[in-house]
Amino acid sequence: MKNWLTIGQFAKEIGVSAKALRLYEDMGLLKSHVRGENGYRYYGESQLEIAHRLKEFKDLGFSLVEIKSLLETNQSLNVQKMTEAMTIRLEAISEQSELLNQQRQQITNILSSLKKGNEPLKAKQRRAILRSYGQVSIVVTGFGILDQTAKCIQKYFKNASVEIPIYQWSSELVLPEKKPYILLVNEAQLEDHGIDKIHPEVVVIKSLSTSSQEVKDRYLRLYSDAGLHMSTVFNADDRASVDLAACERPREGRTFYVSKNEGLKDQIRRIGGAFSDGDEIDLFAFNLVSPRVDLKLKLKNIMGIEEEMAIVSSLVAVMDSGFKKEHLQTDQVDLL
Repeated sequence: MKNWLTIGQFAKEIGVSAKALRLYEDMGLLKSHVRGENGYRYYGESQLEIAHRLKEFKDLGFSLVEIKSLLETNQSLNVQKMTEAMTIRLEAISEQSELLNQQRQQITNILSSLKKGNEPLKAKQRRAILRSYGQVSIVVTGFGILDQTAKCIQKYFKNASVEIPIYQWSSELVLPEKKPYILLVNEAQLEDHGIDKIHPEVVVIKSLSTSSQEVKDRYLRLYSDAGLHMSTVFNADDRASVDLAACERPREGRTFYVSKNEGLKDQIRRIGGAFSDGDEIDLFAFNLVSPRVDLKLKLKNIMGIEEEMAIVSSLVAVMDSGFKKEHLQTDQVDLL
């Protein structure tokens, strides 16, 4: 056993726990060369390079599944695949870094106001704080049936023992001061007087009737008070919605995407949102924590596209409102 390292010695050498090494071996990431008569694992010094590389990938934020692929790629010297993987990871880090910098600045401003004591918080700052506790106004809008999405959102709040009413917009409606609440506004009503006074924290856009500038201008009225306190859920499978997402005002807040298009899944994973294949739903960046938490849910029944996308959009709508993942379980979806 000369020149062999015990699992404890090997773990200490690379700076991980023995428990982690056992997990790496179970996943096929790193294997002990020999086992002693006592059944103990022993590692050769030649494996230190692989172990250090594994730890480097983990420190960069790659999952163990991704690391396994990277190690296999590295051993085969496939430069193209390695470059693609690193490029994707760099893009993800850049996007997360930008969001965290924005949030850091927002929190810094809020703390500054709080410490001054006699200086009241601005409306946007108050809403940014309250949304973390689910105190939000959620506008569900678009072309077509909207109440399915609203009812799904209502179920999640109910699971969290919070009653959230659903209102249908009209020019005569007096918006409640108490939050949370859900407001349904169909596309035609976006021209009504008073739309630019709603100031929602969350906007869910089902789809647009067309991508004309006239129609986009209607939706942009919801962003008269745009900022980091706002988030928008866009349907990435609707070209007109994607065109709207490219406008400057929605991008002042956070944007999320939902889709059934397999080709968009990796992009949504990086940006945030949800993908559904009709059987399972991948929810990316739940509650926007760092490190991020992704969830997988299962649809309990076969359903039409309208109902399926209503569920998917509703999940993203409440993604950063402080819910526990158990609150997302309903008669329609289960956590996996």
